[in-house]
Amino acid sequence: MSGSQYSPEAEEVSFSRDNFIEMDVRSEEAYELAKEWFDEVVFTKTLVLENSPDWPTLKEELKELRGRYGKVALLLVTKKPSLIREVKNRNLKALIYVQGGDMRVNRAALEAGVDALISPWLGRKDPGFDHVLAGIAARRNVAIGFSLAPLLRANPYERVQILRFMAKTWQLVDKYSVPRFITSSAESRWEVRGPRDLMSLGINLGMEFPQARASLNFYPRKILLRLK
Repeated sequence: MSGSQYSPEAEEVSFSRDNFIEMDVRSEEAYELAKEWFDEVVFTKTLVLENSPDWPTLKEELKELRGRYGKVALLLVTKKPSLIREVKNRNLKALIYVQGGDMRVNRAALEAGVDALISPWLGRKDPGFDHVLAGIAARRNVAIGFSLAPLLRANPYERVQILRFMAKTWQLVDKYSVPRFITSSAESRWEVRGPRDLMSLGINLGMEFPQARASLNFYPRKILLRLK
């Protein structure tokens, strides 16, 4: 029996089984296509940071994006853990994601309590996620985002490595009952995939069918409640 606290009964009581959510698309064309396949879609603005952003400008941009797309996330791409904490402490009225890959950044994102760490294995020769980080993620209620797009861009050798790292991360996420979601992280319409394809990815990583389904429904809906 896995360590996850998820149960199909809890999902049935709390949320509709037919409501699928795409948590991370990164362009207008990807958003428009995803809206045809998902009940709810989160538009993600990527923010590459080397220094503190221009806060008034950023807040205005996010306000415009909320008006256009409704639910918005801000994806931080940075090598500086201090910037993650700085952004997290601002009331930006958006979900805060951090692009994983750098081990210091992975840990800082979890300790800061952002909404999600996306692909902690990205660009690494290991999963970038261990028992210690899994424990922090569980305590801080930080979701791990399992993204399909890097697999689509990888060569066959890289794809095998990425899948292995994702599967190892899933084992820890399941064991420590860490929140999670499966997403395309699409930057173009060609990278968008529907719920069935994303659930298939989860099953290939070792999820049981109800767990894969919950990664597109139960956990995303809990995360979206933070925007209210």
